[in-house]
Amino acid sequence: MRASDKNLTVLSDAEREALYGLPDFDDFQRAEYFSLTDEERTLAQRRSGIPEQILCMLQIGYFKAKQTFFNLSFSDVPQEDIDFLLRCYFPGVLFSPRPVRQAEYYVQCNEIVKLYAYRLWSKDFTPQVTEKAAQLTLRDVTPTFILTELVTFLNQQKIVRPGYTTLQAIIVDALSAERKRLGGLIEEFLDEAGISALKQLLIREDTLSELAAIKQDSKNFSYQMMVVERQKRATLEPLYQIAKVLLPKLEISQQNKNYYASLANFYSIYDLRRLKPGQTYLYLLCYAWQRYQQLSDNLVSSFCYQLKKLEEETKTISEQQFNQSLASKQQEAPQVGRLILLYVDEAIDDAALFGTVRDQAFNIMPKDSLVTAGQRLCEKSPSQMALRWEAVDKVTARCKKNLRPLAMSTHFSSTDTQNPWLMALNWMKTVFSRQQTLAQRPVSEIPTDTIPKRLRPHLLMLDEEGKATSIRGDRYEFWIYRQIRKRFDINELYLNDSVVNRRFSDDLVSMEQKADILKKLDIPWLRQPLDESIDALYAELGQQWKLFDRELRQGKLKHLEYDAVRKHLTWRKSKVNKDEALKVAFYAKLQAHGIADIFRFVNEQCHFLSALTPLQPRYAKKIADEDSLMAVIIAQALNHGNLSMAETSDIPYHVLEATYQQYLRLSTLKASNDRISNFISELSIFPYYSFGLEQLYGSVDGQKLEMGTPTLKARHSKKYFRRGKGVVAYTLLANHIALQTELIGAHEHESHFFIRYLLQQYLEYHANGHHRRHAQYQ
Repeated sequence: MRASDKNLTVLSDAEREALYGLPDFDDFQRAEYFSLTDEERTLAQRRSGIPEQILCMLQIGYFKAKQTFFNLSFSDVPQEDIDFLLRCYFPGVLFSPRPVRQAEYYVQCNEIVKLYAYRLWSKDFTPQVTEKAAQLTLRDVTPTFILTELVTFLNQQKIVRPGYTTLQAIIVDALSAERKRLGGLIEEFLDEAGISALKQLLIREDTLSELAAIKQDSKNFSYQMMVVERQKRATLEPLYQIAKVLLPKLEISQQNKNYYASLANFYSIYDLRRLKPGQTYLYLLCYAWQRYQQLSDNLVSSFCYQLKKLEEETKTISEQQFNQSLASKQQEAPQVGRLILLYVDEAIDDAALFGTVRDQAFNIMPKDSLVTAGQRLCEKSPSQMALRWEAVDKVTARCKKNLRPLAMSTHFSSTDTQNPWLMALNWMKTVFSRQQTLAQRPVSEIPTDTIPKRLRPHLLMLDEEGKATSIRGDRYEFWIYRQIRKRFDINELYLNDSVVNRRFSDDLVSMEQKADILKKLDIPWLRQPLDESIDALYAELGQQWKLFDRELRQGKLKHLEYDAVRKHLTWRKSKVNKDEALKVAFYAKLQAHGIADIFRFVNEQCHFLSALTPLQPRYAKKIADEDSLMAVIIAQALNHGNLSMAETSDIPYHVLEATYQQYLRLSTLKASNDRISNFISELSIFPYYSFGLEQLYGSVDGQKLEMGTPTLKARHSKKYFRRGKGVVAYTLLANHIALQTELIGAHEHESHFFIRYLLQQYLEYHANGHHRRHAQYQ
């Protein structure tokens, strides 16, 4: 193996043992894999002696479990496996282990591969596997992903996988070839102007370069923060335009773009300057492409946030004024009624002086109050709509300060090229670019269908004949911003340069590329037409409904109760209260343990820490120290941070920070969670957490978490956070296991994410070739 191969860590020691180590069967697995068919048993019985036959049976069982062979000696094999074979196939036989000739091992391997129609690995398969590895690098350059997919490919082709070092060398060559390919394309397509713009990001001025400043995340939606966000996006604008043209020519996947962008974010400016120019340019272009879109999302989120805040404020003010007006009228009504009755009071002589009557009137209502009430009655009472627009007039300055810069710098799009709201926004951009106000423009320039008839008196200045003479510019601007937000919320408008606010079709390939993409993906369920897949799913769903109806009618679903009269299905309440004393007695028997001890115990069972692979595995000789990984996870989970954890533990801050940057990413945390979920699903108690032993039930729920460090996603919620800010961890659960989690804002409605969760789980289930555990993807 070349020296460069040794620098790439594809698998951790635990993963390598799981893939290439001798199987460690439990009783159920031993019964499953050592239950031989007639053909398998005949093959083993053809061997000359008892040791040879037992060795052959062991190889058959191990091959069925791991699709590879082991150069065994009886001292390496667990005694439980040998005892099981003796008990099942050689009852009463006294077995004396003795060495088996090496030639017998090769003969058995050839016989077994013939039985299962497999082929032993040879160098003739190297070009085929190398080509597959090259295709996989276009999807994901993570070494672990490539190796996993290669193992799946070899199993599909019924080829016995080679040794770890052979696959490691193939992956190294594939990654090296991909780097050379990308480096050549970048040198070919990137001009001097682009190179100069990229180098500008790495020039250190004073203490921070432009790139370091761009990496800093905004903490809130304040005016100052958004000014900085717009400046960052303006800095990345030239690079983003270069990336939009160049990256499609590189033919790399979205996953690889995100990965290269994360490397630019991970490396320091000093490290980026030390890399090969082609690598540095690639990382910076991907980062500029991703960061520009993130900044666009931040700006539009701030626009919606600030506008909603002003809408709520103006609504509250107008409602208060309207209610105060009604309250004043109600208070004055009895007194005004008494004043009116003075005109019909027969006790007052017609010859009485008016001054005498006026004195009586002032006794009923003071003069000042009478004048105010009379003027109010003479004037037309303002409507709630009019009060609302008067409140808008009071926030005009804030609208211009906070909303206008965001709206003018955000490029909204629509599938309808004649969208009136988009035309109105573009018209406003043109007017403001000329340093003019909307009121200075003629009414004829206003885009059609943007002022409803009911709002003409509020948005336009009308003459006596009802014709518009001029526009109320500030009100019209606020009105357009409000409509833009409403249309944006219902996806009538979207952003082209966005991560989360673009069209759904932007994530789809074109019809011309569909056949080629499906061929490269080689996913079995995509080979059949979509209509057939949907019909099959509908048929399966219909069968499930029929089964549910039959079991409900037969009374098997004890937890449900059906009211035939009202045709209403409800959960049946338990008639017997749970025995709290029994639960207390059970948990009292469990010893209290520290969180670190629990981490170590769980890791011993399912090795979830080994799923936290390094961002750059080339020079990672081994996985990170377990104590450091546990400390970083606890520090982030409890909102303590790495600095606080370093102060309260014996692990230096620089070690924790390096571990956090290298190992804790969304992809690795999901992989780690999957290992824990898969392990729990294999426990014998797992089915009993469900409502029924034959069916897995799931649910979604949002957990409210207050944020220690402010972010753009964190929002105020008096109900959950009082004066603080927080987010919602929206989680898909099955039998108390978290299968999928996404952080959403406290202001977002959880039901809006439900269908997307189900669709995502369905696509992941099929895209992974059904290799994942059933507990996650049923």
